[in-house]
Amino acid sequence: MKKFLAVLLTVFVVLGVFSSGMTLSHGAVSFNDVPKDAWYYEHVQYVANHPQELMVGYAGSFGPLDNLTVEQFIKITVAAAGKGVVVPSGKYWGDVYVPIGLELGFVLPGEFTDYKRPITRAEMARIIIRSLPMITGEKDIIYNESDIKSRMVDYDSIPVGLREYVCKAYQLGILVGGADGYFRPNDNLTRASAAAVIHKMLDPSIRTVYTPPEEIWSDEEFEAYIRENADNFYCVARIEDRKFYLRNAANTTPTLLSDKHNPLIHELLYECAKTMAYYAKKNGNHFSISYNHFFGGYARLGYHLISDIYKADIDLIIYAEPQMSYIAEQYAPGEQKNPSSYSWTLGALYDVDYLLGQGWEPGDDRTKYSWIQDKYTDVLGHLCMIVYGPTQGNAFCDFLIERYLYIFHTDFRKEDKYIGYIPDANIEAAYYFNYPDAMIQRIWTTRPEVRK
Repeated sequence: MKKFLAVLLTVFVVLGVFSSGMTLSHGAVSFNDVPKDAWYYEHVQYVANHPQELMVGYAGSFGPLDNLTVEQFIKITVAAAGKGVVVPSGKYWGDVYVPIGLELGFVLPGEFTDYKRPITRAEMARIIIRSLPMITGEKDIIYNESDIKSRMVDYDSIPVGLREYVCKAYQLGILVGGADGYFRPNDNLTRASAAAVIHKMLDPSIRTVYTPPEEIWSDEEFEAYIRENADNFYCVARIEDRKFYLRNAANTTPTLLSDKHNPLIHELLYECAKTMAYYAKKNGNHFSISYNHFFGGYARLGYHLISDIYKADIDLIIYAEPQMSYIAEQYAPGEQKNPSSYSWTLGALYDVDYLLGQGWEPGDDRTKYSWIQDKYTDVLGHLCMIVYGPTQGNAFCDFLIERYLYIFHTDFRKEDKYIGYIPDANIEAAYYFNYPDAMIQRIWTTRPEVRK
């Protein structure tokens, strides 16, 4: 039975992540200015379909690019706190919600002289932290100011009186700033961005929390492992100065990938290979590396849950010469704007015993089970942080998991497309999924100018 399930489950080329608290809302509310392929679509759906109607539109529109005002955010937090508020007929709603926000201590007298003006990110952080104990029960938040300051380029521009609140919101992964390392405390938020912040505020499972990666092998330990298992790594002709000299059966001359288009290609290849090999040995899995000299040359790294040399469950290709997605060109010609330096394919990130232990049987409702284990998200998350940087890597990993979850929990045969910029990850992503063609499950991404 286990052998049958192992074969059955590994043919799923979709990734499911089922964590408590995370749901993808597909309610009846829709807006004419919120397309389904917009990065903020799921966040808008969440706030608009929330029982407390946290953010609603007007005349069929949501206004995703409009600024969020102070009184609007006060209203959202008061509603999220479960306070039933009735606005008397003829009375302006802001004149009702603002006094309640003051009464609850979400804002203090004198902090704002104009409640109708746009709220800044730092001011939003203050209201978030004050309201969390009542909304989610979170309080006494511990943070390391020096660590946050080292990762926030514009930390000194945060008003002194708001730094504690910004640090706490940052630590919780609710407000983490941009992919370029700037928090921009004095900037305003669009309603689209505010919807994402509110979603993270109320649903801790989707927050962008920075977690330092696990300490892995030293370079010496890794290279010793490659030498000791040389029969399994034919394509590695040798390693010198943390650079792989690669070969294959058709091109036996040891070759270095060109770093013309990606100056960090050797560092990324080395670190990703070391990371995959470490976790594979630790978890009792398998690691593979291969080389192809076509298309300008590329290295392919594979993390295999089962010993299947032809299919990796985390498959990463690093291109020496950036490529356009041939799938995007076929199904969405002209939509991808920039060539990609990396591409990813994910398979089943769970052990068969893990799934069987939940009582799963073929034909069951897929949404009732967890389809991913933490030890494999650790591998994926670590790799994403290496390739894109800590903040951007976390954002891309979240995006990657969310998209696969969407397909898996709806219909894994359903076509799904995303070609566009991922703001929090600072990259363009391109994919077109059309099960059962496994090749179409690949996600291509550009290289960020700076890894943050």
